[in-house]
Amino acid sequence: MKGICGEQLNNCMLLGDCENSEHGTELPGAFTGEPVEMESGGGMGGGMGGGLALAARRIRSRQVHSMAVRSGSAYDTLERPYRHDKCRGRWAKSADFYFASCTHAFSSLIFSELSTFGILHGGWLLFIIAYLMGMLFYALPIFLIQAFLGQFSSSGSISAFRVAPIFKGIGYAILFLNLGTLTYYSIGAVVPLIYTVNSVHPVIPWMSCNNSWNTQVCSLHENYDVDDYRVDPHSTVEFFRSTIASTAKGSSSMSISWSMLLGVLSIWLVVLALLLKPVAFIGKVLRCSCVLMFAFFVAVFLYSLIHEQVTLDTLHYYWLPQLDSFDSVLATARTALLMAGGALGPGWGSIITLSSYNHFRRDAERLSVWVCLTHITIGLMGLLCCNVAHDHFEDHVGMMPLHVDEKHHMQFLYLCFSYLFGRFTTTPNLWAFLFFGMIFLSELCALIIQMMSVITALFDEFETLRSKRILVISSLVFCLTVSSVYFCTQLGFSQLTQLPNLAVFTQLLISGILVLMTTWVYGRVRFQCDLQFMLGKTISSFKIFFIRFATPIFLGLCLFQLTYLFTRDRIHDVLIYVSQGLILLTAMSYMVYKVCRTNGDWRQRLQQCLAPHDWHPMDADNRRFYEEIMGISEMLVIDANANTT
Repeated sequence: MKGICGEQLNNCMLLGDCENSEHGTELPGAFTGEPVEMESGGGMGGGMGGGLALAARRIRSRQVHSMAVRSGSAYDTLERPYRHDKCRGRWAKSADFYFASCTHAFSSLIFSELSTFGILHGGWLLFIIAYLMGMLFYALPIFLIQAFLGQFSSSGSISAFRVAPIFKGIGYAILFLNLGTLTYYSIGAVVPLIYTVNSVHPVIPWMSCNNSWNTQVCSLHENYDVDDYRVDPHSTVEFFRSTIASTAKGSSSMSISWSMLLGVLSIWLVVLALLLKPVAFIGKVLRCSCVLMFAFFVAVFLYSLIHEQVTLDTLHYYWLPQLDSFDSVLATARTALLMAGGALGPGWGSIITLSSYNHFRRDAERLSVWVCLTHITIGLMGLLCCNVAHDHFEDHVGMMPLHVDEKHHMQFLYLCFSYLFGRFTTTPNLWAFLFFGMIFLSELCALIIQMMSVITALFDEFETLRSKRILVISSLVFCLTVSSVYFCTQLGFSQLTQLPNLAVFTQLLISGILVLMTTWVYGRVRFQCDLQFMLGKTISSFKIFFIRFATPIFLGLCLFQLTYLFTRDRIHDVLIYVSQGLILLTAMSYMVYKVCRTNGDWRQRLQQCLAPHDWHPMDADNRRFYEEIMGISEMLVIDANANTT
C-alpha cells in the first residue's frame, strides 16, 4: 500500500492517452509548476530537490490532464452522503469469494435439457466454440465489472451505482427482479431435496411400481418399440408426476404436492437461520458446500463413465456436428450463452454482492479468470454426463419428447438421471444420493446468495433498516415462503418453464448497461485508474478496450439472436415482457427523478447526475491514499505518450 502511494501516478495510474481530456479544466495548483512537497515512498519520492524537482514538475504538468471528475456534493444533488455500514462484515477467508462464486457451477441448469438438446443440434465442436466465446466476450468481462463495483465500493447492487448515480434505477430494478424470482426459486432446491431423501430408501421409489401413487399401467420396461408412438408410463415418470408436478390422474390445476410444500417450509427455515448469522459464517457454509459438491460430482462423473463404458469412439461421436439448418446453429449458440451466463451467479447482481465482502486489495481480476475456468471445466464435464444419461434413457425408456413429454424443463434432469442411477448395479442409492444432494446444495447456495443480494442492497442503501435487521430478514423470508406455496401446485409448477428465457434476456440487458456505465459514462481511463488502484497492479489498456468495444458488440448480437428465436418459436410469455418493462420503467423513472432533484440548468443537472457521488474506498487508509493519488475533486492521469523533451 505504501508502495502504491509512493509511486504516486507513475506505477498506479500510468495509462495511455486520456480520451476525455477535452472536458478538462485548469490544472490543480500542485501541478502548475510551483514547488510542492511530495510524500516520499519510493520511486518518485521526496528525494528530488531544488531545480531538478521543479523541472520534473514542469514536465509532469504538461503530461497531466484534468478529467473534471468532481464528486457530486449533497448540495448539488440534494442527496444525503453515503454512510457505510461498518457492521456488514467480511469473508472469513479470502478464498470464500471464489467458492461462493463457484457454487452455481453445479446448478440444475448445467444438467438440464437446454444444454443437452443444444449439443444434439450442433454437436460438441460448435457448442464448445460458442460456449468459450460466451465466456470470453460476455461472462468474464461482466464478472470483472461486477467484482470491481462491489469490491471498490464495499456495497450492494444499489449503492454500488454511486459511480454514476443516474443509473441507480438499474439497482432498484435488480432488487425487484431478485425479489420476484425468489418467490419461486426455492422450488429449484426442493425438487432435488425430494429425490435425495427418497434415495435413502432400501428400494428406490422411482424404480418400483408398488407405490401408492402408481397406476395400473405403470411399467418397468427396459426396451420399447421406437415406431410405436405410445409407450406405457415408466415408474420414473409416474414418480415425477405424482410427487413433483402434481399431474397424476384425478388432479386439478390447484392440486398441491405435500412433499413440495414440506420441502419449501424446511428450506426457508434453513435460509432464515443462515441469514441471521454473520457473513463470515455464511462464507464458511458456502465454502464447505462447494467442496462437498465438487467431491460428489467427481465421484459421480467417474463412476458414470466407467459404468456406461464411455470410450474414445463415444467422445468422437459426440464431437461431430449434426447440423441440419441454420436454426440449429442459433439454438446451439443460445444454449451456450445461457450456460456462460451461469458464471455470473444466480439472479442479478450477485457478483456485486459477493465481491463487496472482499478485502479491498483482493485480486478480483485473477479471481474472475479462475471462477470462469472452474465453470467451464464443471460445465463440460456435466454436459458429458448429460449425454450419457440422455442416451441411456432413450435406449431403454423412451424418446424425448416423442414418448415422454411432461412439458416442463425439469423433466430431463430428474427423469434421465434418476433412471440412470436406479439402473446402476452397485449401490444405486449412494450415487443417486450424491448426485441429487449436489444439485440440492447448489440450489440452496443460490437461494442464500440471492437473499444476500437483496438484504445487502437494502441495508447498504437504507440506513434506517440496519437497526431492524432481524425484523427485516424475518419478514422477507415469511413473505417469500408464503408466495412459494403457490408454485407447489400443479399450475404454479407448470409456469416455471419459461424462466431460462427470462434469465438470459434480462442478464444480457443489464450487462450491457453495466458496460455502458463503467467504460463510457464513468470513462475508460477512470475505470482503468480505479481498477489499478484497487488491485495494486497495472491493467493493460487492451483489456479495457476489449471490454469497452468487443463486449457490447457481442451482447448486441446475442440480444438480436434471442429476439429472433423468440419470434420464430412464438414465445410471448407475459413474464418476459413484464420483467423487461420493469427494468426500463424503473431505470427511466429514477433518471427523471434524479435530474429533477438537482440544481442548475439541464446541462448542469445532467452532469451532476453522471458524476460519481461519494465514490471512494470505504476503508480510511485506502480512501486517504485514493484521494492523494486521484485528487480530492479531480482525477489526474499521466499521458504516457506526452512529449517530455
